[in-house]
Amino acid sequence: MEVGAGSGTVTRWLADNVGDTGHVVATDIETTWLRALDAPNVQVLRHDVATDALGESVNDLICARLVLAHLPDPRAIVDKLLRALVPGGWLLVEEYDLASLLISYPPDGTWRKVAAAPGGILRMGGGDPYMGAKLTGILHAAGTADVDTEAVALPRRMPQVPSWQTQFVQFRERLIDAGLVSPAEVDKVIADFDDETCDPVIYGPTLVSARGRKP
Repeated sequence: MEVGAGSGTVTRWLADNVGDTGHVVATDIETTWLRALDAPNVQVLRHDVATDALGESVNDLICARLVLAHLPDPRAIVDKLLRALVPGGWLLVEEYDLASLLISYPPDGTWRKVAAAPGGILRMGGGDPYMGAKLTGILHAAGTADVDTEAVALPRRMPQVPSWQTQFVQFRERLIDAGLVSPAEVDKVIADFDDETCDPVIYGPTLVSARGRKP
């Protein structure tokens, strides 16, 4: 099962790997982007993991990517996911830790302020911009066995990551309206991505992957 399947990229990979004898359930609150999935071994369900039942001991593997940071009680969700696993089944949870997003070299105050703003937006919505760093502790506290965690950040010169620029463009008005940045500050950062002579290296968010087994 993939919880919070989004556009279904992970679901497609799972479906390819379980083959004709396996079955994958893809769930999300909004399933619009999952409707294109036409694999015979995939079932799409509209489902809110915070309020809807998942069943007991029914899945060999559950993955949840960028879900827990948006929920008020991530430990309760992990407990629910573990209950839905068969004994010995595996849980994989992945979340960002936005602390690394503030890092640049050489240090730059404008980048630091603008880079901190998406985390501020997430907190205003009740989310946790540092959930990735907490995954290991949550899995241990839930009694998960064989817990292992890894994290990846991608230091890049700003012109090398136009996709990050796109994110700031998309969120520009929200960041300004929330009072987290000024128009001049966010516009400077957006422009820096287009400047091939812009040398500061930024780290971006750290993606943390934590996995564990139901005893």
